[in-house]
Amino acid sequence: MISTSHGELGVDDLEELAAAIQNGLEAVQGAQAEYDVAMWDIDDPKFANLRHIHVHLSITVGKLARLIEPRDHDAFHERPIPDLPSEDIAPIVADLLMHAAQIANVLGHNLGEDFLARYRQNAGRFAPDSRLRGMGSQQESAPS
Repeated sequence: MISTSHGELGVDDLEELAAAIQNGLEAVQGAQAEYDVAMWDIDDPKFANLRHIHVHLSITVGKLARLIEPRDHDAFHERPIPDLPSEDIAPIVADLLMHAAQIANVLGHNLGEDFLARYRQNAGRFAPDSRLRGMGSQQESAPS
């Protein structure tokens, strides 16, 4: 069984999950394209756009580091590590996804395909017997 926020998925549902990932990330890329048209100032030339996305991505990673750093000291000193407050971490996670979609859009990539390919690559390296090694491969070979 695969546990998700939408419930339990059966063992045979990896391809269904891959299709949902593909569809969901396609929707994210579409929404991000609309967002960028309405609210993103620097969009030309492509390198300037990519560079500016990188600046915002670096700011976002810095916000994450600011949350984690004191907890790192707690861990080192074997003190209890407080949970990351959802209201602090949620916008950071959302920003990371937004910036990933922006980069994929600027470079003409399909975020869903890239994401699933990365799962397969990592499974091949770290868990060669994992079912994830073939996840989504049926989606990519299926005719459109």
